[in-house]
Amino acid sequence: MLRSRFFVDVIAPALCVCWAAVFIYSAIAGEAGYGTLAELQVELQEKSAEVEALRARREALEKRANLLNSKSLDPDLVDERVRSVLGFSAEGDIIIPRDEISRLIDAADTPKQK
Repeated sequence: MLRSRFFVDVIAPALCVCWAAVFIYSAIAGEAGYGTLAELQVELQEKSAEVEALRARREALEKRANLLNSKSLDPDLVDERVRSVLGFSAEGDIIIPRDEISRLIDAADTPKQK
C-alpha cells in the first residue's frame, strides 16, 4: 500500500514533469524547434531574394536574346555589338583612346596645388 502510494504521489508526477521538460526543450532548442524555424525563415528570405535577382537577370537576357533573333533583329543592337566586338567606328564618331581617359581620370583624382 505504501509503495503504490509513493508511486502515485512522487514518482508519477516526477516522470510527467521530466516528460514535459523534454518536450518543451525539444520545442525550443531541438532540431525542429523555434530556433531552427527562425534560422530557416531567414535562409528562405535570402534565397527568395536570390531567386528574384536571378529571375530578373534571366528576363533581361531573354529580352536581349530576342532582340538578337534574326526574325526581329534590332539594327541598333547589331550596330552596337559589331562596334564593340570588332572595334569599328562610324563616320562622325568621337573616339577617345583609353590611355587618354586614364590620364584625364588620374588628373582629376590628384588635388591641385596653388
